[in-house]
Amino acid sequence: MMQKPFMFIDWGDGWKSLNDPLQDIAVLAQFSVQWGVETADEQPDPSVMSFTLRDLRGWLTGRALTLAGARILVQISEQPTWAMLTDAMGTWAAQRMPLNRLHSAYAPPIPGNPDSTAITLFDGIVSNGGTATAHKTGWKLKLTASSRLLLWKRLAKQGPTSTDVRWAGQHWVTTTIAARLAELNTRAREVNAPEADAAGLETTGTPASYDTTDYPTQLDLLHRLYAHHPHMPLWYEVPHKDASVIEYTPLNRPVTMGAATDGTLTITDQGTVTPAIPASLVETDDDFTLTVPEPLTQITLKAKKATADDDGVLSFEDDETQMGDRGLLPENLTATQSSFTLESDIATQDDTGGILGRANGTIWTPSEQNRIAAARWLETIDRRLTPETIVFDGRKIDPADRPELYRTSPPGVFTLQGARSGTLADDTSRPATGGAYTAIGGTLTFEWADQTPVLRNEVTLWPIPLDTDHQATWADMQAWPPTWAQTAMSLAELGLVSAYDQPAIIDQPNWEGAQP
Repeated sequence: MMQKPFMFIDWGDGWKSLNDPLQDIAVLAQFSVQWGVETADEQPDPSVMSFTLRDLRGWLTGRALTLAGARILVQISEQPTWAMLTDAMGTWAAQRMPLNRLHSAYAPPIPGNPDSTAITLFDGIVSNGGTATAHKTGWKLKLTASSRLLLWKRLAKQGPTSTDVRWAGQHWVTTTIAARLAELNTRAREVNAPEADAAGLETTGTPASYDTTDYPTQLDLLHRLYAHHPHMPLWYEVPHKDASVIEYTPLNRPVTMGAATDGTLTITDQGTVTPAIPASLVETDDDFTLTVPEPLTQITLKAKKATADDDGVLSFEDDETQMGDRGLLPENLTATQSSFTLESDIATQDDTGGILGRANGTIWTPSEQNRIAAARWLETIDRRLTPETIVFDGRKIDPADRPELYRTSPPGVFTLQGARSGTLADDTSRPATGGAYTAIGGTLTFEWADQTPVLRNEVTLWPIPLDTDHQATWADMQAWPPTWAQTAMSLAELGLVSAYDQPAIIDQPNWEGAQP
């Protein structure tokens, strides 16, 4: 593998490489990062990395107490270009690999600082405590670190107040969602924490204020601010170079499935086309165990009701809104209601006699389209069987080819092609495991195996709904060129395809050799 992980540390005076032999500090021996969640009814906590450093001469071990609170950055070297290949690799005649694997013979140089072209896997803060054990002529340091999302979890200060008597005794007084997010990001910048990006989640309504005896964390405020959004966002810290951003993964934004001219399935999400992952390259348990979901029949939004006392002072009480399956699920599943519960700060009811409106507040209620989207989401997760164990291994799927699979945040939406379970179909003839998924959590590990750096990410999958507004017909296939042997999909999976790529038309020269 041509890509290697590197660790940088900052004690407050700039980045220092732990892999640089000229600095002779330490070597990154292994790490493991727990990230995300196992189910979508909870929001991710900060990721936690356990890592081991080989301290070659004891310099770092003697200063172990200074590591607490230091910022660390773990990156993987970029995919090499032709210009990076060196004479040290030998002549063309000496190469014994296909061109698409030539990059694996490349040994990246050791960077002296966080290279802008490298891929960042983890951005965090070293925790207190750890162990140091003797190793050969040096030491082994075992430490932990939390992602910088931790700073949002620690921030719990009084929020904005208002001189308007209608908001007396309240803080976190913001009458729009955008205003509250702006305040959260302002406070994040003040403590050098990552900012949250909510582009695409624009919505109306007033978030509830809080009594001055109640001090929620910034992370809780962010989660509750958009919990009512029909996209069903999960919030993750996503590293970008030597910074990071808090971004959301939408669990209920439909995507489309297509078929490329070589027979490969594709997923299109917001204009981004992602090819299917061959199931043969993905590790599962020996029995290919599938999880049969416990049926969820409705979404319960625990929101807020605006009230006012006799003096016209506003406050907020608990309120609930339910959204059901709208008849999309079999009756045996809906005989006993089981709710997927979300906690939101959005005001969904106004019992103030107009006081909230005069204070520039508004309420939000789910539209008909919101309820349709909720029903589609319930049907998606109830009808989909999900592989219990999925592991992406750098020895089978090169991080250079699919770097998104080795992040400590969701990789985007993808599909698996050629799985044994692809022949399974439900009572509607739709594939039981086919369709779109994303990863919502997992364990990313790095270790050396026979002098080879190995990245592995064992992930938890979550089904993503497909946009079925356009149902492809046989006529849509036209001149789609793959043979049946190339497609590696069942007829049920074929029925999920919305668009078939057609071969590009190449103009043929006329008899004089000139293009028409």
